Amino acid sequence: MKMRYVYLIAPILVIFLLLGAYWLVKTNDRPIPKFEPPEDPLATWSPEEYYRHLQMKPINGKRVHNLLIQRTRQKPGVYLESLLPAMDSAGLKVIHVYHVVVGDDYTPVITSGNDYPYHARNSKHYFNAAIDFRIVDVPMKLRKQIVESCTERLGPRFRVLWERGAKEHLHVELIEP
Repeated sequence: MKMRYVYLIAPILVIFLLLGAYWLVKTNDRPIPKFEPPEDPLATWSPEEYYRHLQMKPINGKRVHNLLIQRTRQKPGVYLESLLPAMDSAGLKVIHVYHVVVGDDYTPVITSGNDYPYHARNSKHYFNAAIDFRIVDVPMKLRKQIVESCTERLGPRFRVLWERGAKEHLHVELIEP
C-alpha cells in the first residue's frame, strides 16, 4: 500500500485542533464576576469633617489624592494623576477655603494640572507642582477674599496667583518641590 494521501494528514490535524479550540472556548462561558469596590468612608464626610480628620490622623497619599478628585469637578481633559503629594494637600486646603468663603454647596472646578500644552515654558504645571482652579464663576466681591485666604492658609511654601484676563483662574503652585 502506497502512502499517496500522507499530505492530507497535516490539514486534517489542523482542522481538528481548530475545532477543539472552538469547543473549549464555547464550553467556558462563565459570566465575568462584577467587581464592586469597598465604600470609602471619606466620600460621605462633610468638608469640616474631612479637614478635621486630615489634621488628626495620617491618611495615605492615594486616599488624599482620591479625596481631592471627589471634592472637585475637573474640566474635561485635566490630568491630575502625577501630582506631587504636597499639591494634593494644598488642593484640599484650597477647597476648604472655597467652602468657607462661598459655601458648602459650591464645588470647586480644577481647570488644569499637567495637561495644557500652552503654559509658560518653565511652568510648575509641567513638574506636577501646580493646579489651576476656576474662579470666574465666583462673585467678584468674594474672589479677593478667596485669594487672600488661600495665600494665608498655604503659607510661604506655596504661591497663589489670581490670573486675570480671558481665562481667569486661581493658580496654586509649590515654590520648592
